[in-house]
Amino acid sequence: MSRTRSPTSGNGEAVALSFKSRFQRRASIDITPLIDLSFNLILFFMVSYSIGNVSAITVHLPRAVQAGAQRSGDLVITISEKNEVYLNDVGVRMELLLDELKKRKESVKDGAVVIRGDKMTNYETIVRVMDHLNRAGIPKFTLATTRSSE
Repeated sequence: MSRTRSPTSGNGEAVALSFKSRFQRRASIDITPLIDLSFNLILFFMVSYSIGNVSAITVHLPRAVQAGAQRSGDLVITISEKNEVYLNDVGVRMELLLDELKKRKESVKDGAVVIRGDKMTNYETIVRVMDHLNRAGIPKFTLATTRSSE
């Protein structure tokens, strides 16, 4: 029968030995993918926010020396070269425009209605749209133009 002996110090007391494995590693979390994901999300939201104000309908606006900037959240009425009327890029017949404006009157902030009329649009169509705005109880609006250098 064999006996196992524990290591002892010089005076006969048992000494506990602890061995460290050289293969043992500390747990660590690599945050590089997290940083990459964060930057990609920031980039996505920045790009998508700037695209949000672009209209899908092509309109050649008349030029003016002083042109104001369009605010976000505005109600936009676009009148194309062919005198087609769009309310926030959705086509609306002139006969139904007054009803639509009455429905959306509460959502208009500070009279923020922008009329984007093509420079080749019939003047009578623009006047009819302004008349519908007044009859719907939205007397404040702006006409969109592009800035010209004089």
